[in-house]
Parts: sequence; C-alpha cells; structure tokens
Amino acid sequence: MPRHRFTQSDVAAMAGVSQSTVSFVLNDNLPAGVRISDETRTRVLEAIRITGYAANPIAQRLAGGRNQILGVFTYETTFPRGGQDFYGAFLVGIEHAAEKLGVDMLLFTSARVVDGRRRLSRDGWQRLGAADGCLLLGQQEDRGELEHLLDTSYPFVFIGKRESEGRRLPYVGADYVAATRRQVERLAELGHTRIGYAGQQSADQPTLDRLEGYRSAMRSLGLPLRYVDVHDITAGAEEIAERRLTAMLIAPEIDSDALADALEVRGMTVPHSISLLLLGQPNQLQHRSRRAWSGFVVPREEMGARALVLLSRIVDQESAETRAPEGRMPNPPVLDEADFHQMLDCPDLDGETLAAVPTTANTPEGTIRDNA
Repeated sequence: MPRHRFTQSDVAAMAGVSQSTVSFVLNDNLPAGVRISDETRTRVLEAIRITGYAANPIAQRLAGGRNQILGVFTYETTFPRGGQDFYGAFLVGIEHAAEKLGVDMLLFTSARVVDGRRRLSRDGWQRLGAADGCLLLGQQEDRGELEHLLDTSYPFVFIGKRESEGRRLPYVGADYVAATRRQVERLAELGHTRIGYAGQQSADQPTLDRLEGYRSAMRSLGLPLRYVDVHDITAGAEEIAERRLTAMLIAPEIDSDALADALEVRGMTVPHSISLLLLGQPNQLQHRSRRAWSGFVVPREEMGARALVLLSRIVDQESAETRAPEGRMPNPPVLDEADFHQMLDCPDLDGETLAAVPTTANTPEGTIRDNA
C-alpha cells in the first residue's frame, strides 16, 4: 500500500498555523514586520518531525530559499570510455570539497551527447533549476550557452580558464602559459636551443595557452619556433630525427610513450639524445609507463575543489542579496575580481626524461639548417 506523502499543508494543520508560517520556519526567511514566536516555531518543528515532511528542493529554490544542492554539468561523456579519463581527478576534488561544505552534488547527465558534446539547450535550462548553482567543465563548451547563463544570472563556475568578451565569467583554471614557458626555460638552462612542440593547434583554451607559453618563451630567448606534426607518430618521429631536434614539448593529447618508442627505434634515446617534457597529464589511460616523465602536472583535484568553493560563495552572495529586507543593503560574502578568475600553478615534474643537450648537437656535424 503506497505510503502517504505529507505536504506542507499537513504540517500546517497539525501545528495549527498557516502554510506560509510553515514556509517561513523552513526557509528561516521572515519578511519585514513578520514575527514568529518561539512557541509557534517549536510547534511547527515538532509537526515536521512527526510527519517526516521533506521540502521539495525545487519549490524551495523558487521561493527564494537554498536547497544545499550544487550541480555538475560536463560537455563530454563524464565517465571513462575507450581509454578517456578526463574528469576523474576533477570529480574527486569536487566530492571532497562538497563533504567539507556540507552540500550535495547533482550530476546532470540527461543531455544527449551529439558529436562528442552535450548541450544545455532546450530542457537543459530547466533542469539546472534543481540546483542552487552549477559547475561546468569540458573541452568543447558552447560559448553561447555560457553567455546565456550570464544573462540570466544563474550561478555557475567553469573549471578551466574561459574568456567572455568583457563579461565576468567565473572560472578556476590552470596557468598553462606560465607552466609551458617554464619548461622551455628549463631546457634552455641545460643548453637546448632546438626545442620543438608536438601537439594540436586547435582553438580550445588550454591549447591556446600552451602555445602562447611556448611562443613567448622561445621568442624571449631568441629561438625559432619549431612545430612538429605528430598526428602520425611514425612520421612525426622521423621528422624530429631529420631535423635533429634535441628537445620536445609534448601536449597531453599525444601518446607520449609511443612517440618516445618511435624515437628510440631511430637511435634517439631518451633523455641522452633527446629530452621530452610533458605539458600536463596525458588524456589517455595508458599502461604503466616504463619512463618517469618530466614536465608539469595539472592540479585537477585542487581545481575541482576550488571551483566548488567559489560556486558556493557566489550562491551565498546571491542568496544574501535576494533575501535582504527591502530598503536595507545586504551583507553578502565579499567577492572581488580576483575571486572570479582564479589561476592555479602547475607544479614541475622532475622525472627522468630531461637532460643536458647532447654534446654532438653543438658540433659542426650536429648543426643543421632548420626551416621551421
């Protein structure tokens, strides 16, 4: 036999008060001039305890209250499939932060994936209303959707740096520009001058930032840029060998182990003949590598945790402003511009794939003209 689901009106009848009084007690949100005695509040709370009444979180949000639920929306498939594991560390950080903040997380997964990307369009907007705010992450976001969220003042934070035409789009990102620049400087300090870059040259923000870091560092050192197409690992390794590059920066979408193996087949041992630095953790779930890689790591867990804390603060600020009595200024948590745009450092990884430039690289036989 179905169990009766108690409503707010049931609680009001049991306590002998109006339904609005029950709502005021639940939300702890009294309009100016309204007072509820301790005795009345106690009766309402006792009626709630007896009935086991649980408020509808969406209804609470519509009424201006908070339901302590924050969402996560990913533009690509969330869980690992076919070797991909992009989100795992982010979700770990988010979960740990949620435990400390005492909030529940709601993962939005109903949006259908088309061409590798989800969209919030159509009923996706309405679904977001189930949460006080939402974290967004993914490499293939829809910029129009982000602008729509800004226009509607829906609280959200993007995990990863995102630009938005002069708008205050909140994000927590990794400083790929500084981290990539630092890798070039590490190589230069060891005598490397023929430093190549292996990776896609697409328009997503992480790629743009890595490329900016490489270009700015090479130009400041007076060194020519050397891009290598490694879409085909075998052909890419052959090009690196022919151009006698002594060091390579490897973007995370490249299978770094396969590239190193292909180079060693051509007599270029790592790191004695060529140094290889990874620009962040590989996107692919690979077998345990035989190499201890040098480069830098992306602080994904910290990014997830920091993003959730920022989102919670934004929601608190919005809630304080909404619930402030008319004619009085709210006293929300203070958030300045730096809070909305947080960039985290990517720590260097001291592995075994970085070494001084080979001595043969500086001999007349080792010097060749580079057309890159």
